[in-house]
Amino acid sequence: MIETDARSGDASIELLDEVRTEYTDTGELLEVITDHGTEFYANTRDDHGEADHQFESYLADNDIKQTLCQVGRPQSNGKIERFFQTYEKHRWRFDSLEAFLEYYNQDRPHQSLRYDELETPAEAFDRLLPTAQDAASLAVADGGGDATK
Repeated sequence: MIETDARSGDASIELLDEVRTEYTDTGELLEVITDHGTEFYANTRDDHGEADHQFESYLADNDIKQTLCQVGRPQSNGKIERFFQTYEKHRWRFDSLEAFLEYYNQDRPHQSLRYDELETPAEAFDRLLPTAQDAASLAVADGGGDATK
């Protein structure tokens, strides 16, 4: 997570450039989910549904899909909005964003996970990662060969 106070198309593009540079080990950035804020989306369009918008053009130029949250449906973006609320509430307790993220993901059990085992988000992430056997099974299912080799 990268923290910024700026809300503009320029700031959003800068943020995505930073994400694409800093987090190359997690793979290529293929999709972003945004609301209909003016920094992300041109709310005025021509008769063909087209608009000249800096952020949308950046996404198109970089082959990044934009998924827009449905207007009037807060559950579309609810999880990240809840995270932001939690961060705003507790940020004063931590020296940095990194310290908060360490606590939030590595130390703190989450009730929506395996709470009876005090599972943290990091543990759930690791648990849900596909195994080599899963990948081999997918390759066979897609016609990619024998999973036993």
